[in-house]
Amino acid sequence: MRALVTGANGFIGSHLCELLKEKGEYVRGMVRRTSDLTWINGLDIELAYGDLRDRDSLERAVVGMDWVFHTAATVRPRDPADYERVNYEGTKVFANMCADAGVGRFVFFSSAAAAGPALGADRPKTETDKVCPVSQYGKGKLKAEQAILEIKDRLHSVILRLSAVYGPRDRDNLILLRNLKHGIRTVFGGTFSVVYVKDAVRAALLAAERDVVSGSVFFVADGCFYTYDDIARVAEELLDRRTVRVRIPNWVLKTAGCVSERFSRGSIFNRDKAKELSQGCWVCSSNKAKKELGFEPEYRLERGLEETVRWYQERKWL
Repeated sequence: MRALVTGANGFIGSHLCELLKEKGEYVRGMVRRTSDLTWINGLDIELAYGDLRDRDSLERAVVGMDWVFHTAATVRPRDPADYERVNYEGTKVFANMCADAGVGRFVFFSSAAAAGPALGADRPKTETDKVCPVSQYGKGKLKAEQAILEIKDRLHSVILRLSAVYGPRDRDNLILLRNLKHGIRTVFGGTFSVVYVKDAVRAALLAAERDVVSGSVFFVADGCFYTYDDIARVAEELLDRRTVRVRIPNWVLKTAGCVSERFSRGSIFNRDKAKELSQGCWVCSSNKAKKELGFEPEYRLERGLEETVRWYQERKWL
């Protein structure tokens, strides 16, 4: 198959490109001309330079593609309006172009943030539950989902709501591990689901291959629920460190998010992220993905975090 991966140079996109090449697929990676191509250098893929705000570049990118994996999104915009302009409006335009071009399968990388937090650890979020996003990022992703569902009869689409993704190349969770290395165990929020990046991209490949109904939505997670204490306990052993537990109240998170957004435009930590982190429960069920996609996660936290920490250490990030 001929596959297009948007955001091919990114954390998730680069892992997806690697998996597709391992499976023998032809891969075209859509990146911006200013993109850092470190993670895809050396991969035998075609590069297509484009931007979700540039219609002509999108039309060129989708020509001749059987599968499209749409991972590109903004998670740290300098202008909060880009959550809607890029993640919703850009996706809507792009999905319609894919429909017009006759793309066979469109896999959209959404987020658990589009559905909103769960009511409790005993009631993990499912695909049939009421959606209630609490962040602008989540609202933008939900609107993108709805735009895709509106054309599901023209474009065979699958929507993946990923839980928190971690693994090699991820910079967003690095600060937590650096704090642990220096003996500080920062704890905030409540209980959440995660998925290792290699499992996340395997789920995406299954979404392209399996015969599922157009417009299907799936949560993707490793099936376990965690707290930051759980992550810290595993990381302490891997880093051979003993830490001091520091609980960060929600009001501190929200204040820090406001300060960060004001003085550090484009930071991953802003008011929007603080809203998400201050929620009590971000757990979801991936039973539907197991049943309909045949998705079985290969990584639990211990194995995934071990590979991640080792990768960080080898590159002197930790």
